Amino acid sequence: MMTRIHISRQRFIKYFSLALILFVLANCTATIDSIIQPLSAKVNDVISVKLNTTFQADATSDPQTIIVGILAPKSWKLGQGGNTAVTISSVKGDGTLSLMPSSNIAAGAVNGENWATRFKNRFGIGPNYIDDMEWVVFRTDARYVGNGGERIATVFNIKMKVGVDNKNTTVKLGYVICNETNGVNPGDENVYWNVKYTDCMSVTGGKGDLVDFCNPALTILTPAKVLDNEYVSILFDNTIISTKLTGSDNTYLCATAHTTDNQDIVVCSQDDKTKMIKVADNKYSITLWPKGYFKVPDGKTLASIDYYITDKTGAIKVGYANTNTPFKLTFTCE
Repeated sequence: MMTRIHISRQRFIKYFSLALILFVLANCTATIDSIIQPLSAKVNDVISVKLNTTFQADATSDPQTIIVGILAPKSWKLGQGGNTAVTISSVKGDGTLSLMPSSNIAAGAVNGENWATRFKNRFGIGPNYIDDMEWVVFRTDARYVGNGGERIATVFNIKMKVGVDNKNTTVKLGYVICNETNGVNPGDENVYWNVKYTDCMSVTGGKGDLVDFCNPALTILTPAKVLDNEYVSILFDNTIISTKLTGSDNTYLCATAHTTDNQDIVVCSQDDKTKMIKVADNKYSITLWPKGYFKVPDGKTLASIDYYITDKTGAIKVGYANTNTPFKLTFTCE
């Protein structure tokens, strides 16, 4: 005996339309084809970035809001004070993008994440090493429809002010595109979304030591900003990458202090004074009072310290980013 199921015409159209939309979106691709971005700039420069992208749907799509996310240092404040402007250009029309409200919950969100948090949880900081970055998210002010089989070349032009924190910085910026319906769910890359990162960009002309997101921070200063008359701890973290000192039982500080009147004071003997304390496997620390450690003469002030981490013989040295360039500590209260 056959059972008949009665569905109202209105309900049938609703379910059919939903199924059609899911089919259309499941056969849609979004790719970032290229990123045109300068790899050098001065602090407070407004740089121009061009994202060349392609969207394609196998059938006519439902109108979609397109989303663009930018990964950058938090201190650049790309989402504040008009520091960033994004426009869109395609055969479907030109338009603008606005900052995504922080109250908007992202598609596929876990525990009610907004879009910026969703991107951070999905992509982190990309190929960078310092977790002091954020995803700043923009959405198109208009919605766009793709016809069946149509490849839509779309250009996003971005103007952004870099280095507003007045710090010398190297960083790999990131860009992601998706639509507001599907977001950035795992397994959907190159279907609903695409993310790409640039080579290392250098921002110069600022003050203080370099903030280097591109290379591993093998040493950590605590506090990060200190004067020459204050205690400072240097942690050598050899777990980040392998170096010539990996597995060493004993490491030492080899340092040269520079006074404000250009005098150099070298302390590079491998002895109890310079020996670092092993605090964990492949992690070593030393705490010092710079004025006393370098026996700075009365009336002299230290400007900075260059230093290496060495083995017992002093022959093996590890420097900045595992190179022959020394680490640097600049004394400042700012």
